[in-house]
Amino acid sequence: MIAAAKADGHIDDAEQQRISSAVQAMGATAEVNRFVEQELRKPLDPADIAAQVTAPEEAAEVYLASVLVVDEQNFMEKAYLQELARQLKLEPGLVAELEKQVQQAG
Repeated sequence: MIAAAKADGHIDDAEQQRISSAVQAMGATAEVNRFVEQELRKPLDPADIAAQVTAPEEAAEVYLASVLVVDEQNFMEKAYLQELARQLKLEPGLVAELEKQVQQAG
């Protein structure tokens, strides 16, 4: 989620709020909050994110979380999602299905 929010070069107030809400909904510990803060300061790299994913199910979850926070109208964020899907080796059909889930939920 953090990386997707950073895709346009900055995290705006609405993106920050969505991230904070998601972290709190998880019942974040102090350690998780520190991790989130650390990630907010790191440079964006979809390849780095994908390298940390160990299973296809996890790849789908990472992509889905990213789709939840991006601005569909922002070119940079759309480009980030495309690169993330490529780095995660997600099939185009799965990508379309995940994006459809978000549209239906919104």
